[in-house]
Amino acid sequence: MRRSLLIALVVVGLVALAPLMATAAPADTHPEWGTTSARNATVKQGCRSYPYSYALTPPDGDWALETFLVGPHGKQYGTGYFDTGADPLAGEGAWRLCRRSTRGGQYTIQARLTVQNGGDYYDGWLPETTFSLHKPRRPRRAVATDAQ
Repeated sequence: MRRSLLIALVVVGLVALAPLMATAAPADTHPEWGTTSARNATVKQGCRSYPYSYALTPPDGDWALETFLVGPHGKQYGTGYFDTGADPLAGEGAWRLCRRSTRGGQYTIQARLTVQNGGDYYDGWLPETTFSLHKPRRPRRAVATDAQ
């Protein structure tokens, strides 16, 4: 009985909050807060790390940067996290990718920066970075010919 009452209260609460969540403004893009970058690369045999970098100029306060690697067809391949005290304002991260499960194509780094300074809270996206990952071309097999 208690469990069903608790579930009913949670559902009623979510239904009541749904209009507020639906009207929440999306985070803006802030190119002045920083950038990300990555070089085009060829996916190597096995599993390897592929580096990327970030450089931030956040508003004053404690900051946190979340990075997301999105591949062809919107598939998410990895995430990263950096924050005040543990990481510098400019640094590197790496995506660990395996050749067998990684498609060649266009990849995008999406990065979200949040900053808290006392009671002030800032939240926004850095401009997206795109780069290419290519799989190596397979050599063509020689075709045997009869030269008679």
